[in-house]
Amino acid sequence: MKRFSIRFAGLVLVVFLLQLSVGLAAGKTYYHVTVKAMSEPSDPSDCEWAWVTLVEIPKSRAYPREAAVAEGYGGSLRGTVLALVRADAWRSAHRHTREVRCNGRRSDMVVTWRESRGDLVYAMGGLNDPDDSNKISFGFTNRNILDEHGRWFDPRSRAYAVAGIPVAAGSEPVEMRGDYLLRPVNYIDPLKQYSRCGKRWVEQFTSALDHFHVFDSFYPGSDEIFGQSRSSPGGDRLYVYQIIRSAYAEHPHWQRKEM
Repeated sequence: MKRFSIRFAGLVLVVFLLQLSVGLAAGKTYYHVTVKAMSEPSDPSDCEWAWVTLVEIPKSRAYPREAAVAEGYGGSLRGTVLALVRADAWRSAHRHTREVRCNGRRSDMVVTWRESRGDLVYAMGGLNDPDDSNKISFGFTNRNILDEHGRWFDPRSRAYAVAGIPVAAGSEPVEMRGDYLLRPVNYIDPLKQYSRCGKRWVEQFTSALDHFHVFDSFYPGSDEIFGQSRSSPGGDRLYVYQIIRSAYAEHPHWQRKEM
C-alpha cells in the first residue's frame, strides 16, 4: 500500500508539471491586453471589449534585412516587436434615436446593431526604447502584422466578404450603402442598421477599437499597467485598458468582460 501511495503521488506530480509546462513558455515574454471602449460613457449599454495576446520578438529577427545592414556598418538593430498571438473582440447590442424631419414633420431616425463576437481582429505593439523595456506601445491596425512565428502578413490581402440582411420571400431587400472594407476590428455581424422616414438600409459597423493606440510604461518592478484614455482631448469616447506582462501564454481574462 505504501509503494502504491508513492507511485500515485509521483504520477500526480508529473501531471502537475506537464500542465505547468503548457502554460509556461521557456524564454518567452507575453503581453495580455484587455480594452473596453465606451462611445457614450453615460450609456453603459454601448460598449466593446477586446482581448489580445502578444509575444516579444527581437527587431533583428522581425527585420532581418535592416539588421544585416546595421551589422554591415558595425552596429545592431535593437528593440523589440510585440507580435500577434491571438485577438478577439465583442460588442454589445445597441439602439439609439436621432430627431429628424420627414416631409416637414418631426420624426426619429433609429440606428441599431446586434450583439456580436469578433471575426477578424488585428493588433501589434512594440518596446521601442532599447534602453527601457518598460516602455510599450500598442494599437489595433490592419497594416502588415507580425505573427508569433516571426512571419509577416498583410490582412488587407485576404478575402473579406459581407452578406446583407436575410430577406424573407416577397419582401424588399435592404439596401447596403457605403464601402465594406477589412478594418482592424471586424465582427461576425458587420452591419449597422438604419431606419428613417419609412426607408431602411445598412452600413458597415466601424468599431471604436479601430482608433485605440496607446503609449505607456510599466512602473519599475511591476508587470501590470492599468489606465484610461480618450479618443481626443475633450472627446466622448472613453477607453479603459489593462496590459499584463507574463511568462504564460494564456490570457488571464480571455473573452471575459473584466480586468
